Amino acid sequence: MNILFVSSTRVGGSGLSQRQLAARLIARGHRVAILVDPEKGRRLTRYLYKRQVNLSTKLRGHPVRPLLLAVQRPFGGRAVRASEYDVPVFYSPLPENAYRTVRRRFAPDVVVASSIDRVTWRRLRAQLRADGIPSVLYLREDAAHGHLSISNAPPDLLLANAASLAERARAAGFDCTVIPSVIETGAARVASTRERVLVVNPIRSHGVDRLWVVARARPDIRFVAQESWPLSEPARAEVLAEAARLPNVEFRARTADQSAVYRDARLLFAPHRLDNRPRVVAEAQANGIPVVASAHPGLVEAVGPGGVLVDPEAGDEAWIDAVARLWDDAGRYAALVEAALAHAARPEIDPEAVTARFEEALRRLVSGR
Repeated sequence: MNILFVSSTRVGGSGLSQRQLAARLIARGHRVAILVDPEKGRRLTRYLYKRQVNLSTKLRGHPVRPLLLAVQRPFGGRAVRASEYDVPVFYSPLPENAYRTVRRRFAPDVVVASSIDRVTWRRLRAQLRADGIPSVLYLREDAAHGHLSISNAPPDLLLANAASLAERARAAGFDCTVIPSVIETGAARVASTRERVLVVNPIRSHGVDRLWVVARARPDIRFVAQESWPLSEPARAEVLAEAARLPNVEFRARTADQSAVYRDARLLFAPHRLDNRPRVVAEAQANGIPVVASAHPGLVEAVGPGGVLVDPEAGDEAWIDAVARLWDDAGRYAALVEAALAHAARPEIDPEAVTARFEEALRRLVSGR
């Protein structure tokens, strides 16, 4: 099959999992390309486009709207080949507008969208329907359910990387198949010195405020705030200011070396305020690093027996206690190390098995069309 992935982000766990899945599909004989917003050097284009989109939405039903939509189409219509990846990746600040350029060059049999902006998905899906090309929406974040409800733009095939995301879609009346993200843990393997508590992606939705609380309560424990998604300048300034007030917290900038992230982690701290299924849990557990996380459904799935789960609405003391119990109790920590290793090795998240399930789901969709 010719498989085109379209996304609004190339960074973080979503971007990495998408590229790792693409590489495995290529190894299976498929022709694969990724069209993605590079999220850099595109501020003016996105700003002008957004203003026009907002205006065209307000003018729905007005005779001038078709002309305004025609003016929007050239924005971001070029697709530039990226050079930094081993799989074919094309950049455009507006993937929905560059789709036709890539379609002519690539002739996709199926298009898979994940971690995609709402306007991008709505407009891409309309083009796919007009072209008769089957569409797949791969739910990786809770907010993506808005593509089904707010945008009212269901795909031909709906996938989710977590059972909790699939259950919510089914409750809304949509068939949904669970296929976990491809997570290659080999590049993240390291013999950790087990000296610090690791927080990946120190942003508000990931509960960075709870990092500061626990770090203040336990000045004897060293913490790392590891950047994952590129932080905005205000967010970076806020994190750096908080870390400067806490001598036991170190901020680390993004790195392409996955093993470096876990080189001195004793446990992963994921007190998220939203439901997701981050790949960092599997990476940490593959290194025998237990996890303290919010008991959101996606994290419950990801952590399993290899860590400690805390009620997302619990107060500060519950988070302080959860970290302290793992840090101070050597016997319990050792047991959770073994549990984490076993959970990371479970067959259902084996990358080859996941790729086979994904391939079969697409094959059924394409052959059915």
